[in-house]
Amino acid sequence: MTVNPSGPAPGNSPAAPHSGHKPGHTRVVRVSAYSVATVLALLMTTATLPPLLADQSDRAVINAPISLLTAPIAGEMSDVLPRVGQRLAPGETVARIHNARIDRTTLIILDGKVSELRGSLLAARQKRESDEAYVAALDAEIKRQVEQTVAKLDGEVTEAKARVAVANAEGQSTKAVVDRQQSMVDRNTASIDLLRPTQFKLEAARYDKEAETAKLSQKVAELAAVRKNVFVGNQSNSLAVLTQKRRDLAFDAQRLAIEETQLASSLKTQAALLDAEKKRLDSLTDAQLSAANGGVVLSLGAAQGRHVNPGDSVATLVDCDQAFAVGIFSYRQAQDLAVGTPVTITAGSGAAQPGRVSEILPKTSDKTDQLYAVPFPQTERREMYVLVRLERPEGETTVTRNRPEARTSPCSVGQWVTITRENGWIPSASVAWKAVASGFTGPEAQAGWTMVRTNVRDMADSVSHHVRRVTAWIAPVGDADAASDTPHLDPRAESSR
Repeated sequence: MTVNPSGPAPGNSPAAPHSGHKPGHTRVVRVSAYSVATVLALLMTTATLPPLLADQSDRAVINAPISLLTAPIAGEMSDVLPRVGQRLAPGETVARIHNARIDRTTLIILDGKVSELRGSLLAARQKRESDEAYVAALDAEIKRQVEQTVAKLDGEVTEAKARVAVANAEGQSTKAVVDRQQSMVDRNTASIDLLRPTQFKLEAARYDKEAETAKLSQKVAELAAVRKNVFVGNQSNSLAVLTQKRRDLAFDAQRLAIEETQLASSLKTQAALLDAEKKRLDSLTDAQLSAANGGVVLSLGAAQGRHVNPGDSVATLVDCDQAFAVGIFSYRQAQDLAVGTPVTITAGSGAAQPGRVSEILPKTSDKTDQLYAVPFPQTERREMYVLVRLERPEGETTVTRNRPEARTSPCSVGQWVTITRENGWIPSASVAWKAVASGFTGPEAQAGWTMVRTNVRDMADSVSHHVRRVTAWIAPVGDADAASDTPHLDPRAESSR
């Protein structure tokens, strides 16, 4: 066996083909690892730090409060006046609704009751008036008969008084005869038999006087009763009948007056119900929807001729005068984005618009989102909403009246924008990546460079101003010290110093 002194053959060594390429391969692996690590570090940095420290947010949208017009009744849309994007003045009509299919059963029933009550009331009033007229006629007849009866009784009383006087005179005359005959009998000049007939006649005259006196008293009592409208006796029988009939008619008239009052009250109540039912049916038959506070038509929920039910959405109005931008920022930016902080709002490659922070909200609810044209963007953990009030030049309007804007929605509602705090340094991650993707000459990059250039210029001016102030404060002190140390320097030396 012969050993080759020069070593193993090149073809027999397994490491021989790779020994010359090992340093290059290691370098490639190392560069690749560094590249991957750098990319991962950049991704983690851009994903973690900008949301916490960024002075810019592109998760912002233009929003505005809305007012929803709903159908108050069921019916067909007879008129839909505005168009989407049209500005409406306060109180301007939006739509009209007509409903021809109305249940009028209650109205018919109430109308029948009112007619019935009116007939009953009229009949009661006519009967009462008839009774009152009859009572008045009876009063006149009773008065006439009372006068006749009083006159008749006055005559009878006078006659009775005369008969009483006659009976009294006859009695006195008979008594005188009896006394004379009694004297003759006492003197025995006449017989007792002559005295007895005269005594009987005197007794009869006394009884006649008592009878006539009783009749006189009766007539006087009847006269007094008739004068007091108390009718007794045969002569006042007709007056008593008339008085009783008059009393019955008067009671019936009073009853009819009470019934008339009750019917009038019921008629008033039913008439009020009838008027209310008519108004209710009128409100259910035709309805007019108006924009109470005005606004811009964002959407129309019903077309002309369509049937709607109560509560159906007819139109949505947006108040463009109160439009604002809502953006999402980290909680760490709360102090830098206090209320009143100036910001800049940009939309794509459009011109920047100034604004100021008007409100900061930690979160919202679905009920709050219903009050605005578009829902608020979804936040993540430790993020907040920043509401920015748009500042427009004086005299500028959001939407021209009766002329829709050449945009997808009125006053740019729902448009995504970017909110940047003035003098801010750190852009948002998405804006930075857009700038890298579009190159350093794209609109995002130009906006970023403009922001950086403005901030650098402002900081340089601030530093220069502070340096000048410090130099101005130090120079007098240095001049005084130099003057005390070298009092005899020539002007050129002073100038050199």
